[in-house]
Amino acid sequence: MDPLQLWAGVRFAAQNGNTGGFLTAAAQNGLHLSAITAQPGGFCARCAAWRYPELSRLARRYRVRLRIQKRDGLFFRLRPLLRRRGLWAGLFLFLPLLLWLQGAVWATDFTTLTPGQRARAEVILRQQALSAGEFISEEKLTAGEYALLQSGEFSWASLNFSKGRLIVEAAAAKPVPDIASGTLHGITARVAGTVLETNLTSGTMLVTPGQAVEAGQGLIGTARMERDGTLIFQPAAGRVLAQFEWEFSETLPAAVAADQLTGSKSHQYQLHFAGKSLALPPWSSHQENARAITRHLHPAFWGLALPCSVEETVFYHTQNETLSYTGDQLLALARLHSRQVLYAAYPDAVLLTRKEDFSAEGDQFHYRVCYTIAADICQENTKTAED
Repeated sequence: MDPLQLWAGVRFAAQNGNTGGFLTAAAQNGLHLSAITAQPGGFCARCAAWRYPELSRLARRYRVRLRIQKRDGLFFRLRPLLRRRGLWAGLFLFLPLLLWLQGAVWATDFTTLTPGQRARAEVILRQQALSAGEFISEEKLTAGEYALLQSGEFSWASLNFSKGRLIVEAAAAKPVPDIASGTLHGITARVAGTVLETNLTSGTMLVTPGQAVEAGQGLIGTARMERDGTLIFQPAAGRVLAQFEWEFSETLPAAVAADQLTGSKSHQYQLHFAGKSLALPPWSSHQENARAITRHLHPAFWGLALPCSVEETVFYHTQNETLSYTGDQLLALARLHSRQVLYAAYPDAVLLTRKEDFSAEGDQFHYRVCYTIAADICQENTKTAED
């Protein structure tokens, strides 16, 4: 088959007239035909589409009637698309648009961060307009680096942008040593207890392990005496671990009214691009008191990330109901509250013993507990020398 017929070919039928002379003349004029088959009163053949007008003029000389039966080839498959002006206009507009969008974020690379660090970094960068679909400038990159450092999560951060890709590199900050900070007024005891362990960083330790101390008693002083009797003052810093008792009491109702999830939910979407937001039509309405959870999605088309982001808000509908607790549930809830308050006051507390008392009176549940714990009891002495 002629390669030209693969691009654009025509199958036609020749009827009446001098078909034999027509075939001879076509061969003499270099008009190559293929797939010639005899038919009553003529024949059928194939030729390249661009040769057909010349064949048609030659056929009139021999009084042969030509009729096209089929057009095939890649050209005739693409011709409907070639006639669509909007398609060509879109193509010409797409190329400049693609070049313009090279300055926007298409994808963000967080490969050097852990999943938790990535989630927190995304929130920080989104606040600095450094998310998908945002246009990047050196000022934004600098502001994003400072924002990552000021968060306290990272000790070093670097943002680089190239051809639509934002690369985020950062190093986690080292934890701050768990000791009392230095003070020029000394460190005293928060509560009364028995000293278990001391760790002096600066100043003079005033207590020893096994010693009983009272609330407000000095633990670390700011003066240190040299061998010749000279006093040297330096900030007091350190840690004193002591054993002491901590009490907590609470009264809980046996029945409370609370909002409970009903199982139904609704969605709301917003499209973000180049600093602009477009609210998409909601799928359904939501309650005013529904619980809302928001997340950000990065849409992709056939695996290609698009330079935009979608904010999805899911509203979980609730209904007010009265909940009744059993005695075991109230006891577990009171214990949970006591632990929460304890660790809020003493984050490093170690539980040694527990003595608790609880009772039910009508629809009220009374709870009281006494924990024996070991924790750091250092607190800064705010009194000045004049006081």
